[in-house]
Amino acid sequence: MTATDAGGQRGPFGAGFELFADMLGIGVATTLASLPVITAPAAVSTGCGQLRARSEGRRAPDGSGYFRTLVRRLGSARGPADLTAGLVMTLLGGVLIIDLLLIRGTQDIPGTGIVTVTLTLLVATLAAVCLRAVALSESEHGWLAALRTSAWASVLDPLGSVLLLAAVAVAALCVWMMPVLVVLILGPLILAATAVQARASSP
Repeated sequence: MTATDAGGQRGPFGAGFELFADMLGIGVATTLASLPVITAPAAVSTGCGQLRARSEGRRAPDGSGYFRTLVRRLGSARGPADLTAGLVMTLLGGVLIIDLLLIRGTQDIPGTGIVTVTLTLLVATLAAVCLRAVALSESEHGWLAALRTSAWASVLDPLGSVLLLAAVAVAALCVWMMPVLVVLILGPLILAATAVQARASSP
Protein backbone atom coordinates (compact mmCIF):
# COMPACT_ATOMS: atom_id res chain seq x y z
CA MET A 1 0.00 0.00 0.00
CA THR A 2 1.42 3.34 -1.00
CA ALA A 3 0.89 6.83 0.36
CA THR A 4 -2.00 7.36 -2.06
CA ASP A 5 -3.77 4.01 -1.50
CA ALA A 6 -7.00 3.49 0.43
CA GLY A 7 -8.78 6.58 -0.73
CA GLY A 8 -5.86 8.94 -0.37
CA GLN A 9 -4.83 7.95 3.14
CA ARG A 10 -1.27 8.80 4.00
CA GLY A 11 1.19 6.10 4.96
CA PRO A 12 0.74 2.30 5.31
CA PHE A 13 -1.48 2.45 8.43
CA GLY A 14 -4.02 5.10 7.46
CA ALA A 15 -4.81 8.59 8.71
CA GLY A 16 -6.11 7.44 12.11
CA PHE A 17 -2.84 5.74 13.01
CA GLU A 18 -0.85 8.74 11.82
CA LEU A 19 -3.00 11.04 13.95
CA PHE A 20 -2.28 8.82 16.97
CA ALA A 21 1.44 9.01 16.25
CA ASP A 22 1.18 12.79 15.80
CA MET A 23 -0.60 13.01 19.18
CA LEU A 24 2.21 11.15 20.96
CA GLY A 25 4.93 13.13 19.23
CA ILE A 26 3.28 16.47 19.89
CA GLY A 27 2.64 15.41 23.50
CA VAL A 28 6.31 14.68 24.13
CA ALA A 29 7.38 17.88 22.35
CA THR A 30 4.90 19.92 24.39
CA THR A 31 6.13 18.36 27.64
CA LEU A 32 9.71 19.30 26.79
CA ALA A 33 8.69 22.82 25.76
CA SER A 34 6.73 23.22 29.01
CA LEU A 35 9.67 22.41 31.30
CA PRO A 36 10.38 26.12 31.98
CA VAL A 37 6.74 26.19 33.24
CA ILE A 38 6.00 29.75 32.10
CA THR A 39 6.14 28.54 28.49
CA ALA A 40 3.39 25.96 29.13
CA PRO A 41 0.38 27.96 27.83
CA ALA A 42 2.12 28.82 24.56
CA ALA A 43 3.49 25.29 24.26
CA VAL A 44 0.09 23.62 24.71
CA SER A 45 -1.64 26.16 22.46
CA THR A 46 0.93 25.48 19.75
CA GLY A 47 0.44 21.74 20.25
CA CYS A 48 -3.33 22.10 19.83
CA GLY A 49 -2.83 24.15 16.67
CA GLN A 50 -0.45 21.58 15.23
CA LEU A 51 -2.74 18.65 16.05
CA ARG A 52 -5.78 20.50 14.70
CA ALA A 53 -3.97 21.16 11.41
CA ARG A 54 -2.75 17.58 11.12
CA SER A 55 -6.19 16.15 11.88
CA GLU A 56 -7.44 18.15 8.90
CA GLY A 57 -4.63 16.83 6.72
CA ARG A 58 -2.83 20.16 6.72
CA ARG A 59 0.74 21.17 7.52
CA ALA A 60 2.19 24.60 8.10
CA PRO A 61 2.59 26.44 4.75
CA ASP A 62 6.33 26.72 5.26
CA GLY A 63 6.69 23.15 6.56
CA SER A 64 7.46 24.33 10.08
CA GLY A 65 7.45 21.70 12.78
CA TYR A 66 6.35 22.09 16.37
CA PHE A 67 9.50 23.63 17.86
CA ARG A 68 10.11 26.00 14.97
CA THR A 69 6.52 27.24 15.23
CA LEU A 70 6.79 27.68 19.01
CA VAL A 71 10.13 29.51 18.82
CA ARG A 72 8.75 31.84 16.14
CA ARG A 73 5.69 32.49 18.32
CA LEU A 74 7.67 33.25 21.48
CA GLY A 75 10.03 35.45 19.51
CA SER A 76 7.23 37.50 18.00
CA ALA A 77 5.49 40.57 19.40
CA ARG A 78 3.06 38.39 21.36
CA GLY A 79 5.83 36.43 23.07
CA PRO A 80 5.75 38.59 26.25
CA ALA A 81 1.98 38.03 26.54
CA ASP A 82 2.50 34.26 26.31
CA LEU A 83 5.17 34.33 29.00
CA THR A 84 3.03 36.58 31.21
CA ALA A 85 0.16 34.12 30.88
CA GLY A 86 2.53 31.35 31.91
CA LEU A 87 3.70 33.33 34.93
CA VAL A 88 0.13 34.02 36.05
CA MET A 89 -0.75 30.35 35.60
CA THR A 90 2.28 29.31 37.64
CA LEU A 91 1.50 31.70 40.50
CA LEU A 92 -2.19 30.74 40.59
CA GLY A 93 -1.40 27.05 40.47
CA GLY A 94 1.21 27.45 43.20
CA VAL A 95 -1.25 29.25 45.48
CA LEU A 96 -3.90 26.56 45.01
CA ILE A 97 -1.43 23.73 45.63
CA ILE A 98 -0.07 25.42 48.77
CA ASP A 99 -3.64 25.88 50.02
CA LEU A 100 -4.36 22.19 49.48
CA LEU A 101 -1.19 21.17 51.30
CA LEU A 102 -1.94 23.48 54.22
CA ILE A 103 -5.49 22.14 54.49
CA ARG A 104 -4.26 18.53 54.42
CA GLY A 105 -1.90 19.37 57.27
CA THR A 106 -4.76 20.64 59.46
CA GLN A 107 -7.24 17.78 59.23
CA ASP A 108 -8.25 18.26 62.89
CA ILE A 109 -10.04 21.53 62.01
CA PRO A 110 -13.77 21.01 61.21
CA GLY A 111 -14.76 21.60 57.60
CA THR A 112 -11.34 20.93 56.06
CA GLY A 113 -12.75 17.99 54.09
CA ILE A 114 -15.32 20.19 52.36
CA VAL A 115 -12.71 22.85 51.62
CA THR A 116 -10.36 20.21 50.19
CA VAL A 117 -13.07 18.85 47.88
CA THR A 118 -14.04 22.40 46.84
CA LEU A 119 -10.45 23.36 46.02
CA THR A 120 -9.91 20.11 44.13
CA LEU A 121 -13.02 20.74 42.02
CA LEU A 122 -11.89 24.34 41.47
CA VAL A 123 -8.48 23.19 40.23
CA ALA A 124 -10.09 20.62 37.91
CA THR A 125 -12.58 23.17 36.58
CA LEU A 126 -9.84 25.73 35.93
CA ALA A 127 -7.83 23.06 34.16
CA ALA A 128 -10.81 22.22 31.93
CA VAL A 129 -11.47 25.90 31.12
CA CYS A 130 -7.78 26.44 30.33
CA LEU A 131 -7.77 23.35 28.10
CA ARG A 132 -10.67 24.83 26.17
CA ALA A 133 -8.83 28.14 25.91
CA VAL A 134 -5.60 26.68 24.52
CA ALA A 135 -7.56 24.60 21.99
CA LEU A 136 -9.15 27.74 20.53
CA SER A 137 -7.52 29.41 17.56
CA GLU A 138 -7.96 32.70 19.48
CA SER A 139 -5.23 31.56 21.88
CA GLU A 140 -2.73 32.04 19.07
CA HIS A 141 -3.60 35.75 18.98
CA GLY A 142 -4.80 36.83 22.43
CA TRP A 143 -5.37 35.13 25.77
CA LEU A 144 -8.16 37.36 27.08
CA ALA A 145 -10.37 36.65 24.08
CA ALA A 146 -9.60 32.93 24.31
CA LEU A 147 -10.43 32.81 28.03
CA ARG A 148 -13.71 34.69 27.54
CA THR A 149 -14.75 32.34 24.74
CA SER A 150 -13.66 29.34 26.79
CA ALA A 151 -15.65 30.45 29.85
CA TRP A 152 -18.80 30.93 27.78
CA ALA A 153 -18.28 27.61 26.00
CA SER A 154 -17.89 25.84 29.34
CA VAL A 155 -21.34 27.10 30.37
CA LEU A 156 -23.07 26.62 27.02
CA ASP A 157 -21.56 23.19 26.39
CA PRO A 158 -21.79 21.35 29.75
CA LEU A 159 -21.22 17.95 28.14
CA GLY A 160 -17.95 19.15 26.67
CA SER A 161 -16.96 20.50 30.08
CA VAL A 162 -17.72 17.12 31.66
CA LEU A 163 -15.65 15.37 28.99
CA LEU A 164 -12.70 17.67 29.68
CA LEU A 165 -13.06 17.21 33.45
CA ALA A 166 -13.04 13.46 32.88
CA ALA A 167 -9.94 13.78 30.69
CA VAL A 168 -8.14 15.78 33.39
CA ALA A 169 -9.19 13.29 36.09
CA VAL A 170 -8.07 10.27 34.05
CA ALA A 171 -4.77 11.97 33.19
CA ALA A 172 -4.12 12.75 36.86
CA LEU A 173 -4.97 9.16 37.84
CA CYS A 174 -2.69 7.73 35.15
CA VAL A 175 0.24 9.91 36.25
CA TRP A 176 -0.42 9.05 39.90
CA MET A 177 -0.39 5.31 39.10
CA MET A 178 2.52 5.46 36.64
CA PRO A 179 4.58 8.68 37.01
CA VAL A 180 6.57 7.84 33.87
CA LEU A 181 3.44 8.68 31.84
CA VAL A 182 3.95 12.36 32.66
CA VAL A 183 6.12 12.52 29.53
CA LEU A 184 3.21 11.44 27.30
CA ILE A 185 0.10 12.64 29.12
CA LEU A 186 -0.07 16.06 27.46
CA GLY A 187 -0.66 14.35 24.12
CA PRO A 188 -4.03 12.80 25.10
CA LEU A 189 -5.03 16.01 26.89
CA ILE A 190 -4.27 18.06 23.77
CA LEU A 191 -6.24 15.55 21.68
CA ALA A 192 -9.18 15.74 24.12
CA ALA A 193 -9.20 19.54 24.09
CA THR A 194 -8.94 19.69 20.30
CA ALA A 195 -11.69 17.08 19.86
CA VAL A 196 -14.07 18.82 22.26
CA GLN A 197 -13.49 22.12 20.48
CA ALA A 198 -14.06 20.50 17.08
CA ARG A 199 -17.24 18.91 18.45
CA ALA A 200 -18.50 22.28 19.72
CA SER A 201 -17.68 23.97 16.40
CA SER A 202 -19.40 21.38 14.23
CA PRO A 203 -22.98 22.10 13.11
